[in-house]
Amino acid sequence: MNCFVSFHDETCLAVGTSKAVIGLQKTLSLLLLSLLTLLGLGLVQPSYGETRYKKFQRQHVDSTEKGGNSSYCKKMMQERGMTKSRCKQFNTFIHEDIGTIKNICKTPKIPCKNGKMNCHEGEVRVTDCRLIAGSRGNCRYQGRGSSRRVVIACKGKLPVHFDK
Repeated sequence: MNCFVSFHDETCLAVGTSKAVIGLQKTLSLLLLSLLTLLGLGLVQPSYGETRYKKFQRQHVDSTEKGGNSSYCKKMMQERGMTKSRCKQFNTFIHEDIGTIKNICKTPKIPCKNGKMNCHEGEVRVTDCRLIAGSRGNCRYQGRGSSRRVVIACKGKLPVHFDK
């Protein structure tokens, strides 16, 4: 049958509709396959329901340790899940209780690196971990402890991103 979708001819309408549905199914299948491929390659990481605040805590807060050295960085980066799919190039752990970090969100707003005006700064004890070698799961870091000024982005009164 060789016709365009017609509202007068139910047969042509049904053929046109079924072709559209098949096309949509193919498109959705390709999108799903692409997402699964990206997940498999580790290029997209699922959040598993983790809020931005919880992710900030996991990646940047360690009030129980003083840190400061390379073995600390290797241990923490692995424990906190930042070496699974690839080695994270740089990360900072803040060695203060979460209340002290939340108080930084009460300081005057300053511009973030991305230009948004939801960043705040404060002085805290930190360990900076810089990747020196390795690959997925076997990452080696150089650690350096200090007290320094940090800039964090906040949403409301909660820290959600380490800016610098």
